[in-house]
Amino acid sequence: MKATGKLLVAGLAAGSTLGACMLLNKLIISQAGELHTVLHGEERRYPWKYGDIFYQVKGEREARPLVLLHSFAPGASSYEWRKNIDPLAEQFRVYALDLLGFGLSSHPVIDYNAEIYIDLLGDFLKEAVERPAVVVAHGLTGAYAVICAYRRPRLFEKLILVSPSVALLEEHAPDTLHRALKATLKAPIIGESLYHLLTSRRALRNYYDRQGYHNPGLITDQMVEYLSSSAHQEDSRYPAISLWSKELAVNMREPLARLRVPVIALWGREEMQQPSEASRVYQQVNPHIETYILDHSRQQLQDEQATRFNTLVRERASATITQ
Repeated sequence: MKATGKLLVAGLAAGSTLGACMLLNKLIISQAGELHTVLHGEERRYPWKYGDIFYQVKGEREARPLVLLHSFAPGASSYEWRKNIDPLAEQFRVYALDLLGFGLSSHPVIDYNAEIYIDLLGDFLKEAVERPAVVVAHGLTGAYAVICAYRRPRLFEKLILVSPSVALLEEHAPDTLHRALKATLKAPIIGESLYHLLTSRRALRNYYDRQGYHNPGLITDQMVEYLSSSAHQEDSRYPAISLWSKELAVNMREPLARLRVPVIALWGREEMQQPSEASRVYQQVNPHIETYILDHSRQQLQDEQATRFNTLVRERASATITQ
C-alpha cells in the first residue's frame, strides 16, 4: 500500500508539473502577440506548397532584383534587414522574405530539412521574382543559395554570402545525441517548454551578445522584444528543432567549387571563426570568390556596419566579375 501511495503521489506530482508546463507554454505564446513587420515596403504573400511565404518588395519595378535571405539565428526573420532594404531599394528592386517557419510566413508542423529551403528559394526566384537576381544570403541560407544556384544558375545573377561558416564546407550527419535531442524537443509539452527556455529573452540576448554583435549596445530592448515575439509564434519551434538536431546541415563544398555564378563573401572582423582563415578556405574551394572583411562587427555585420555593408553590396552587385 505504501508503494502504491508513493506511486500515486509521484503520478499526481508529474501530472501537476505537466499541467503547469502546458499552461505556461500557452501563456508564452499568447504574450508573444501578433507579429508585425518593421520594414517599409509592399507586403505580399507567395503561396507555396508548404504554406504562404510573407515577403516585402521595395524599389523601382524595372530595377535589377535583389533578394535578401535571413539567417537561422534564434528569432530570425526579415527583421534583420531593417537597416538595408531602404538604401538598397534606391538602386534595386528588393525582395525581403521570411523563410518558411519564420516570422510572418506559415509555420507548418513538418520535419524541416535543407531540400525544403533549397526548393523554396528556387521556386520563389522563378515564380515571384521572375528574373535573374542578386541573392544576398546570411549564414546557413548561403549554403542553400549556393546549391540552388548550382542546380538552377539561370535564376541567379550574383550571389553574396554574409558570414558563411567554414562548417558549411564539411560533412554533417545527425548522431545519437542529436536524434535524442530532436525527440525531446518534439515532445508535446516538455519539448515546447524546453524550446521556450532556449529562446527566452535572456537566452536571445546572450546569444546575440556572444555571437551576433561586436557592439552589445546595438542589442536593444526593442530588438530583443521583436526577436522574442518572432521566436514564440505558434509552431515556431519546428525549424529550430531541425536546426539544433543537425537536420538542416548541408555540405556545399562541391557545388561551390563548380559554381559558375559570381560569388562574393563577407565576414565581420570579430567573428568567433577567424574571418581571414574562412576567406582563405573559401578561396581554396573556389578561387574566383571575392572576399571582404568588415571591421568592428561579428555575424550581424549587415546591422553593425550597415552603411559599409550597403555600399559594398551596391558596388559589388553592380560590378563586372570575371570568372
